[in-house]
Amino acid sequence: MNLFKNILIKALTLTSLMLPAQAAHLVSTGTFVPFVNKAQTSDSGATQKFELTPYVSYGQQFHISGPHYFMPELGLAYYNESAKKTKKRILFFHYDFSYVLSTSFILRYGLTTYWQTISGDGGTVRLRNGQSYTNYPALSGSQSTYYSTLDLGGEFFFMPNRSARLDFNMMNARDFDNRAFNYILTYNWYL
Repeated sequence: MNLFKNILIKALTLTSLMLPAQAAHLVSTGTFVPFVNKAQTSDSGATQKFELTPYVSYGQQFHISGPHYFMPELGLAYYNESAKKTKKRILFFHYDFSYVLSTSFILRYGLTTYWQTISGDGGTVRLRNGQSYTNYPALSGSQSTYYSTLDLGGEFFFMPNRSARLDFNMMNARDFDNRAFNYILTYNWYL
């Protein structure tokens, strides 16, 4: 946890030192969908394709050269529905770059570091176990995990300072069997 906090502090310090007066500021809101087609959502075995997980973020856009930009972004996703008796939230930092393809579309690519926290008050949870139900211990306290993803996405501008964005994040890029994907869908305001 200390390593992640140090990385986050250094990333924010670096971002703040990159001539913020010359940066475009970005505020985004939308939904974050983790583990697409991997997480089971029902007893029948259906998997998750879409979820409304509130997502808010603040970022900046720094011009590098020509059509290339650096676009760091700090955000939070808060799950409306976590596992029973738990609360889950994800803090993330995008280290993304962009390439302007036209006045209405940019390509985004880079890395993201996630800090996921799950907390609960303890007790038991009754869950399906085959044909019957079993009581399992519920999470007591708080647990955090950290992971990074490779990112690829696109952003479509329908006004000069308003856009819609779709980003895909790949986890376990080198492990084909355990590879998983997240995606975010956002509405963006450039200030």
